[in-house]
Amino acid sequence: MKNLQKSLVKNLLWEIVKFLEFNIEGRPEREILAMLSLVVSGNCQYSYQIPNKPPKEESLLTALNQINNDKLIPIKNSLLSAINQLKWNIDDGLFYETSSEIGRSYLNGNMHTELIGPKNGVFKHDDLRLGFFLLEPKIFYKDHKHEAPELYLSLSNGTSWRFETMKWVNKKAGSIIYNKPFRVHAMKVSSQPFLAVWCWPHNSLKKCIVVHR
Repeated sequence: MKNLQKSLVKNLLWEIVKFLEFNIEGRPEREILAMLSLVVSGNCQYSYQIPNKPPKEESLLTALNQINNDKLIPIKNSLLSAINQLKWNIDDGLFYETSSEIGRSYLNGNMHTELIGPKNGVFKHDDLRLGFFLLEPKIFYKDHKHEAPELYLSLSNGTSWRFETMKWVNKKAGSIIYNKPFRVHAMKVSSQPFLAVWCWPHNSLKKCIVVHR
């Protein structure tokens, strides 16, 4: 069981790295990729995570079934193979203080799993965290910021993003989004669930801060 989890998650990580290697551009993004590649190719400590049924399983499978970009199919297939070997969590205080006013929509409609991380990762790293992040349909993810730089690889179509006070921008599946530390950003999910690879390379245990607008 443990060997199966380790093998499937390692394969999944390699598919993520391979996609990023061919599609990433900016210098900060490449620095994150170099850090991630070093972790995946090295002898990082494996820590068995007790798998569970995804709390948002229907939305997760819907999001995966919507992936039809040929470049994303290897990630899709690897995640489908590993789903039942992962520990899925709801953020009910992991990333936001209870007094943050992030809203019930987000709290009731989010889910994530960590492939790499200091506490809940299948592979251990003191700071870097990487996994999958899901939001259910029709969720407005309020403006927020965090000390950690952030990299998203969107696997879903139809989600709109707002950065600082700029206009909303639609991001297609395959988009790579980088947020520098403390950059304010918000998201609006369409009628389909949002699924993405998510990575915080530094300051990953710091809480997010809601920015009221």
